[in-house]
Amino acid sequence: MAKSVIIMFEDPDSWENERENVDSILDKYTGTSGYPSTRSLPPIIVGAELGEEAVEELRSLSGVLVRCPDEEED
Repeated sequence: MAKSVIIMFEDPDSWENERENVDSILDKYTGTSGYPSTRSLPPIIVGAELGEEAVEELRSLSGVLVRCPDEEED
């Protein structure tokens, strides 16, 4: 089941090193890598709806953080 995620990077170097991999994974699982992102450096990518396999693949990348806001409710 797909869930809305927020994709962040630990620092600008992580973004520089992994952005192509993140784009590739997004494209593989959703058909596009064109998601809205903040203009900050490193950017925060929002709006992607991903399944658990895609989330785990993103989390396996060095310096890439994936948050699932729906799951973080206390």
